[in-house]
Amino acid sequence: MNNQDLIISFIEKIKAEDGLSINTALSYQKDLELFAIFLTTNHHDNFFITTQIIRNYLTYLDHQGLASSSISRKISCLKNFYKFLLQEKFINSNPAFELERPKKTKKIPKFLSEEEIFKMLEIVNSDQSEFGIKLSTMLELMYSSGLRVSELVSLKISDLNFENNQLKNYLLVKGKGGKERIIGLNKATLKILNKYLLYRQAIGLDQCKWLFAGNFRSSKSKKVDEIAKKKSSAQNHITRQRFHSMLKELAIKAQIEPSRVHPHVIRHSFASHLLNNGIDLRLLQELLGHSDIATTEIYTHIMNNKLKQVLEENHPLALLKM
Repeated sequence: MNNQDLIISFIEKIKAEDGLSINTALSYQKDLELFAIFLTTNHHDNFFITTQIIRNYLTYLDHQGLASSSISRKISCLKNFYKFLLQEKFINSNPAFELERPKKTKKIPKFLSEEEIFKMLEIVNSDQSEFGIKLSTMLELMYSSGLRVSELVSLKISDLNFENNQLKNYLLVKGKGGKERIIGLNKATLKILNKYLLYRQAIGLDQCKWLFAGNFRSSKSKKVDEIAKKKSSAQNHITRQRFHSMLKELAIKAQIEPSRVHPHVIRHSFASHLLNNGIDLRLLQELLGHSDIATTEIYTHIMNNKLKQVLEENHPLALLKM
């Protein structure tokens, strides 16, 4: 088998057996293809190499200025790939076995203030075009639940739960690693979601399996008849990139720097605002779908700032006039 055949076999295995998401599988495939190019450039025709050659590749990546998190992912990819080659008996020893991932530097997540989120919601909720109704529903849903962008854009109609034709107040979503979790829907989110479902039906998307259909740009026309004529069969869901672009348009209208607004910032804002209002870290872990509490702990800077404020405002020594 040549290099590309080995890559494809590995990707098919991790998708079928390991339950990795499509995005992770695509990232691994790209990582391995770039690694293969490096090997070819350095006169190695295949993946059957020594540990030192892999270390040379990692040194090359470091000199390219890659972040430690990116290098860590590539190491994880190589370790899994060579483990696969060993299990399938393509190699007799694993050259990636002793590789260690660099320590990750924890970055404080960027988020918007509550006022900025409310300003964006106020503006988009007043837009009664398809663009406005779709974006307001997606933004409301993401901010009220903390969904990952990949989870949001790939929601299906079948993920919604109904009882006597009434939308129930929760979703069952499948997150990273195929893990399912329950997402609660508050009254405001239910209201706007019901409005969107009616509008979605009116413009001819009731047969589409995706909650947020793709394949076309959302119309900014407010005339339902004009929009409905453009809709045929939408086979794909809206992309993350399109949602990101829609958020940037909204940010400009809200007079917020567009570079500060992207889907993951909305999720960060959800987590940060909940912590700021006193939610337990373990509960937040469940809401975000983190398998490891350490991942959720990146938000504890909010708790630290809040505790500092409480001490400054309430401790007897802080109240003394100096």
